[in-house]
Amino acid sequence: MLLLATLACSGNVTSVPSPDPISTTVAQTLQALTPLASPTQPTTTVVPTSSSASPPAAPTTSNLPASTRISFAAGATYSITQGTINAGQTLHYVVRASGDQPLIVMLSTPDNSAKLSVFGADGTVILPQSGQATSWQGHLPSTQDYYFRLTGGGSAQDFMLNVNIPARLQFSSGQSQATFSGQTVGGNAISYVSYALGGPELEVTVNTAPEVAALTIWGFTDGQPYARAQNGVTDFSMTLPSTQDYIIEVIPQGGNVVDYELKVKIQ
Repeated sequence: MLLLATLACSGNVTSVPSPDPISTTVAQTLQALTPLASPTQPTTTVVPTSSSASPPAAPTTSNLPASTRISFAAGATYSITQGTINAGQTLHYVVRASGDQPLIVMLSTPDNSAKLSVFGADGTVILPQSGQATSWQGHLPSTQDYYFRLTGGGSAQDFMLNVNIPARLQFSSGQSQATFSGQTVGGNAISYVSYALGGPELEVTVNTAPEVAALTIWGFTDGQPYARAQNGVTDFSMTLPSTQDYIIEVIPQGGNVVDYELKVKIQ
C-alpha cells in the first residue's frame, strides 16, 4: 500500500506516469466519487547541510525555491517520487492542498540519512529542517502550495518520497450514509478521510472479494488501526472511540487495478 515527477533541479529522477494535469490530488480523486467534496483550488499542474550551519528559514513568497510539482495520476490519492540525492544536495518538491486537509508524507533512503522538511509558500514552517525528520502527518493550516525540502546525507542515496492526500468524504445534507465508486490507481491504495464524533456507529463495506481488495481503517489523531487489509476485511463496523478524522483506505491486493464501490455509514 505504500506510496513521480521529473526534477527541476539537479538529481536523477523518474516519475510515475501522469496522464493529465490535475487541480490537485483531491480534485482528481473526487472526479471518480459520488457525492463529492469540493476540489482544492486553485489549479496546479500536478505524481544535509553542514552540521555547523544554522538551518535556513523557510523562504518568503518572493523567494521560493525552484521546485518540481508532484504528479498524481487521475483518481489517485498517493504519489510516489523516486530518484537519487547526492551528499549534501537539496531538492525541492511542491504540491497544492487545502487548509485543514490531512497530509501524510514520508521520505526513505537505504540508510535514512536524507532528511525532510516542509514549509508553506507563505513561509509557515510545518516540519523544521532542524528536526532531522523523515516523515510528517497532520492537518494543513491553510490553502496554498506546500514545499518538501529533501536534504542529502553523507553519500549519494536513492530516495523515495511518498505523499498521501486523502479525499474527504462528504454526505448529502441530512444523510448519514453514502456510496462512493472508484478505481485503484497504479497498484496503490485509494485513501479517504471522514470526520466523525465519538460514539456513533461506523459501518464501511467494499464490494470486492477479500483476495481482490480490502479495507484499512485508522484514526488520524490517535494513530490506532481499527481494520487491516492484510486480514481481508471487506465489511467492518465499530462504535467510534473518539472525535477525529478517520482514514479509510481501499487497498488492492497484489497491486492490481480494481473497480470498487465503497459504502460508508455513520449513525
